[in-house]
Amino acid sequence: MRRLYNYQTIRYCPNIDSDEFFNVGIHLANDEKNVLHFINDTHLSKLMSFPSVDKNSIVKFIDILNKEVNLSHWYGNYLKFSEKKYFRSSQNFEEVLEILYEDYIGYKFHIKEKIDTIEIIKQDTKELVVKEFSKYLEVNENTIFDFDIVDKKTSKHHYSDVGSLSNKEHINAIIWRVEDFLLSNAKTNASFELLNITNAHNQVANNILHKSSIIDIDYFDEDSRFRYLKSVAGV
Repeated sequence: MRRLYNYQTIRYCPNIDSDEFFNVGIHLANDEKNVLHFINDTHLSKLMSFPSVDKNSIVKFIDILNKEVNLSHWYGNYLKFSEKKYFRSSQNFEEVLEILYEDYIGYKFHIKEKIDTIEIIKQDTKELVVKEFSKYLEVNENTIFDFDIVDKKTSKHHYSDVGSLSNKEHINAIIWRVEDFLLSNAKTNASFELLNITNAHNQVANNILHKSSIIDIDYFDEDSRFRYLKSVAGV
């Protein structure tokens, strides 16, 4: 059964003359409960590392709120409740409180894994070839380009890098790689391509690539990647 909850974030404003604030708590209520839940000690200690945070005042304000709550009061112009919002869920009170805490407070203190978008696209491409086009295409290992995709029927090689037309480093890199490749390879049944992962075109970059016989290919979403591989496969 889905229940209706209402909640507010508790905001600590270190400077009353600016719009800066830190969420330091959640006020959650429904027909059965009404709870104030504050930032935990681990997260609070990290928050206090910010130079703008007054360590003594934030602890004092939390202590005041634990004793007496006035939702319309500023508490010395530094602490304020946000506007009331609503949350409908089949989860219980404690689970909803945990979700809201994570959404408004906890997420800021996680050490997030750095994920390389290009590496993800490269892996997804290999998986798509195996899943949908293994009858027509194969992906060879290549020490110069991101991809060497071979059309099994014609033996044509599609040497390509994944990158962005708006990134000068990506443009320069593939031009350099093509020149390096041509110095030591006599293969003529090949094409060179930049797989453009941004849904935007840059005419200057486009002209520079074409002068080096490099084709720019739309590669910004799953549909465009599928269309590209389908065209390479000739199906």
